[in-house]
Amino acid sequence: MAAVAFTLVNPVLFSPPEDTDAWMTRVVLAEEWWVEEQEQRVLGLTYPNLLNLLNIPLTGYAFASVYRKKPVRAALSGMGSMILKFWYVGSLVRRYDAEQSA
Repeated sequence: MAAVAFTLVNPVLFSPPEDTDAWMTRVVLAEEWWVEEQEQRVLGLTYPNLLNLLNIPLTGYAFASVYRKKPVRAALSGMGSMILKFWYVGSLVRRYDAEQSA
């Protein structure tokens, strides 16, 4: 419930960025560009969407490892999940930046 409330209040609490130089701002813009303008999905069997697809079982394993109190497995699978996510958004940002400079 708290996550839903924060999602609703977030646009009011934080103003839009003044420029798009920040990497996380470009991540958001790239994801929007990928889904809306390129009409792509975020899950699929093609690159880079495959990275998100692979991330699903890895994230599930990380949560299961936490629940079973296996800290090493939780840390490694959590780190793997983050690597896949940063790889995915990094790929989108590179594509988005190339499109914007063209």
